[in-house]
Amino acid sequence: MKVADLDASLSNRNRVPFRLSDSVRVPEIAGCYVLTNILGDVLYIGQSVNIQRRMEQHLVDARMTNSTRLGASSWFYWTSADDSELRSLEDQLLFRFKAGEGALPPLNRVGP
Repeated sequence: MKVADLDASLSNRNRVPFRLSDSVRVPEIAGCYVLTNILGDVLYIGQSVNIQRRMEQHLVDARMTNSTRLGASSWFYWTSADDSELRSLEDQLLFRFKAGEGALPPLNRVGP
């Protein structure tokens, strides 16, 4: 599923390359975020009270930086949300993805 099909609020204006040097362009706000490959295929959906810090944490996590069957994480998209709405918004995004694809995004799947 493409990020554009997941949620219209995840627009190109809230997108940066998934690189440490670009993390400073991500605001230190609460929100939901999506990691995609170079073509915009969703690889991971998450939420955080500080999405800039969370992006930086993912960049040092080999699970998030290694290639998947759809390719490697290349783009970081985000949308802001109140702290109280984070879990609900993340659940909605995961539900939409699972309804369309029949499974969670590749990097949301819990391994053994």
